[in-house]
Amino acid sequence: MALDYASSLCSEYECRRRMLMKRLDVTIQSFGWSDKAKGLLLFPKRYGLSPKSTISVAHLLAAREDLSKIIRTSSGSTREKTICAINKVLMGRVPDRGGRPTEIEPPPPEMPPWQKRQDG
Repeated sequence: MALDYASSLCSEYECRRRMLMKRLDVTIQSFGWSDKAKGLLLFPKRYGLSPKSTISVAHLLAAREDLSKIIRTSSGSTREKTICAINKVLMGRVPDRGGRPTEIEPPPPEMPPWQKRQDG
């Protein structure tokens, strides 16, 4: 029964890794549209990733306690350690696509299906 849980967790983890890798592919592809980011080599690191996990139960048991602490990725100290060339690429002007609810006209009134048409 424990083996069923372990295989279930492994398949769930692999599915999540595949999803995150697809999101990474799309993000890298969006950076490729920028002239400034075309010279950056992002794909070699991406192809080093695998959907299969290399973590085993032995790794979990051998892990130190400080590895289980969750650190926010947006904290200042963490951001200082992750500085790279892609962080300096800025988006250009983006066209206004609208979509504000206050600027939309209401639809014309329709005849409810349960009412009969009344002559004027």
